[in-house]
Amino acid sequence: MCDGAGIRLAGAVRLVVADSKTVATSWGPSFRAVARPLGRDDDLFCGLRVLALGGTLRAVPDTAANNDAFGKSGSQRSPMGYPQARVVAVAECSSHTVLDAVVGGFKESERIVSDALNAHVGSGTLLLADRGLWGLARWHRLRDQGTHLLWRIERRKARRVQDVLPDGSYLARLEANKHSKAAGTLKAPPALVRVIEYRVDGQPDIVRLITSLTDPEKYPAAELAALYARRWEIELVFDEIKTHQRGRPVLRSQTPDGGRQEIYAHLIVHHATRDLLDEAARLHRITAERTSFTRALHVVRRTVFSPSGFSPSARRSDRRLGLAEIGRSLLPRRRPRDCPRKIRSCITGHGSWAAGEPASHRRSPVVVTLNHRWLRLPRSPCGLPSAAVPTRIPAASWWARTVVESTLTSDKSALPALDPSAVMPAG
Repeated sequence: MCDGAGIRLAGAVRLVVADSKTVATSWGPSFRAVARPLGRDDDLFCGLRVLALGGTLRAVPDTAANNDAFGKSGSQRSPMGYPQARVVAVAECSSHTVLDAVVGGFKESERIVSDALNAHVGSGTLLLADRGLWGLARWHRLRDQGTHLLWRIERRKARRVQDVLPDGSYLARLEANKHSKAAGTLKAPPALVRVIEYRVDGQPDIVRLITSLTDPEKYPAAELAALYARRWEIELVFDEIKTHQRGRPVLRSQTPDGGRQEIYAHLIVHHATRDLLDEAARLHRITAERTSFTRALHVVRRTVFSPSGFSPSARRSDRRLGLAEIGRSLLPRRRPRDCPRKIRSCITGHGSWAAGEPASHRRSPVVVTLNHRWLRLPRSPCGLPSAAVPTRIPAASWWARTVVESTLTSDKSALPALDPSAVMPAG
């Protein structure tokens, strides 16, 4: 590695084009040796580095070898489209840095492929994941490594309530499905998890989260519910790689080993670009989300093919100019993701907005409302904005009210008095 992002990126590109006989299995360790967290201490949540787990598909050329190795969508009798390589990755939410990735086939489940992810997942990290990646054995494996978890889960799971916590969340026992048949493996033991139920203002669906952070005073339910929205950052990472950086919908490699090699090469290039953005953010004293990834791509591509040559002085000058250009092209502050998804018609190019529905930029900010009655607690040391905490307390059933009043504390005088006007009818 030489001084300057342009030289590092140029070396990665030359390896992809010229060294086509490189064994693909060596590119995974090469990427893991390069990947490192870029987040600052200010981006930590209560001392934990926030990571997100997710998967995506990459189309590869339609050859017999790729079809046998990766597989296509559709049935065996009538396959459709190009063969698809499944990529499951772990990314840092604050810096959009991919820390680890595994490449599998289209027919392989994201849950099975994700079991090979081990780098940068351990003590001091908080992993966010969607309900499609849930697995009790996977939960125990990550917890044994010291990783804290915040996962969305289906509503029919974790229904055995063990205790109700002061902030409206509750402890529940999770057990393996007695009807599941894992060939040659033992069922995972039960796990005690903390369940958080909430809904976003304006949407009727209830979101259920489970977490290993069981202390309600250090990790309030409202802050964890607001934090889970950052899981979407990994989808933005995939958008940066697939839409902006790649430049074409189908990879070039005609063989499975070449396809895996090309995927890891794209991840190395993405990490080098993100490292340049992180340096620009520190230089201009801004957050990483204000920097433009597309602007950094323009700077890097122009530097790679610069006629100034590869002398160290020319590269250092190009790097200073590139950092200054990135600092001048800042993005506006990101608005909350408060607009519900709409299915676009495949016939017309117009959206399916309901009549009279306001546009997303005119809507009020997102308000996370817990689904159970909860008590007002002092502000936690995590430092999340108070706007993430609802101003009204949802009402609960008589059973939940009785359990809360009888299990929270033995000293009834320690319970804060609730204002009747602060209670919101359920529904």
